[in-house]
Amino acid sequence: MVCLPISYLLISVDQVTAIGVVVGIGIFIASFVSTQVGLYIIVFSMLLSPEIGVGGLGGGSAALNQRGVTIRVEDLLLILLGFAWVVRAALYKQALSRDSPLNRPIIYYIAMCLFATVAGLMTGSVSGTTPLFYVLKYVEYYILYFIVLNNINSTNQIARFTWALLLTGLIVSVVAVAQIPGGGRVSAPFEGEKGEPNTLGGYLIFVGAIAGGLSLNLKKTWMKSALRLLLVIMFVPYVFTLSRGSYLALPFVYVTLIALHKRSRGAMIILAVVLVGAVSAAVPKTVRDRITNTFTDADYQAYYGTASLGGVGVDASVSARLDNWTGAAERFLDSPIWGLGVTGFGFVDSQYPRILIEVGLLGLAAFIYLIATVFREAMKVVRAPPDAFARGLATGVMAGTVGLLVHALAANTFTIVRIMEPFWLSVGMVAAASGFGRANSAEVPESE
Repeated sequence: MVCLPISYLLISVDQVTAIGVVVGIGIFIASFVSTQVGLYIIVFSMLLSPEIGVGGLGGGSAALNQRGVTIRVEDLLLILLGFAWVVRAALYKQALSRDSPLNRPIIYYIAMCLFATVAGLMTGSVSGTTPLFYVLKYVEYYILYFIVLNNINSTNQIARFTWALLLTGLIVSVVAVAQIPGGGRVSAPFEGEKGEPNTLGGYLIFVGAIAGGLSLNLKKTWMKSALRLLLVIMFVPYVFTLSRGSYLALPFVYVTLIALHKRSRGAMIILAVVLVGAVSAAVPKTVRDRITNTFTDADYQAYYGTASLGGVGVDASVSARLDNWTGAAERFLDSPIWGLGVTGFGFVDSQYPRILIEVGLLGLAAFIYLIATVFREAMKVVRAPPDAFARGLATGVMAGTVGLLVHALAANTFTIVRIMEPFWLSVGMVAAASGFGRANSAEVPESE
């Protein structure tokens, strides 16, 4: 019964589509048989899968109508994994979600995004199918969290998925390093012609924070050495992203790691001083220019008509952001409580103005509640972990989240799939580890 329509479909489409259908069916079957297999596929597809441009779906704001919608292969993989997970749970009469303190704030934030968007459709601030499509994209990230939360049963599993995440980070970094001789800013694989260096910078900040948290907590020398080597390799493409938002985030990540690991505090402070001196002396001219050109003189302002920040002139890029934020602030006043709906103002190149204008003060409160709960759950694992590996992962997640909050000043960090997938994968593992602690699973074997 099933094979007949599939066979008809395969002979009715082109070869590439047919291969995609076959691969999709294979992934669905593999994910149905073993959700963990599907999760490994998702982990290795992060930043290593191409995008599929589907053009505009209609609706949204005028700015969004010019951009079209981008779908990545990992989006489709995650949909297949989520569908297989739901079918499996229904057949075996399993609960879709374990209890976790993060469940409620996630539901609140999703509900706020949906409510604001539906209200926007009713009032005309958004239109068409694009707004709802973007809401579904947001939901996609949380589906990954729930799948991870419900399929992690030991810290050994956490260790395996984390090593897979770090291996993916290594591959991405090597590919990015290979771009350096070509000149220009480096970006992640399969980012199109222009690339998204800021996205790669945010990704490296978060994954690097996890590697740093683990290196401070694991005891085995070879693991600590491997993690530190990974950090060195990741630092090279990080520098050549020329992403000022990512540069700004790194000190906050490092300070958070220092605060969370008291035993190494003195050595880390000394290392920071040494590294700042060494990097300052050896930093490439392109990086130095990228930082210094942020601030400009009066002649530059007069010629280009750029803005000033606190009386200091800024370059065209920062000036455009400030103008964009000003416009968003004016539109925010049209609906301050629940916002204009997702895509209600088009493109805003900063997370916080975007949240305010799309989902209003209620949405911002839900977002703050969600992030605060992430910190609270991670801190539980740092203070009373099932083992050293979970403590290291939770330390890295806390430091990485701080970094992403800073990175979000200059990017829509918490809506970017290539940053949010590793983020919610890691948060799901931390939430699972916190659940082990609540169940007093002291007998869980060490994973270091």
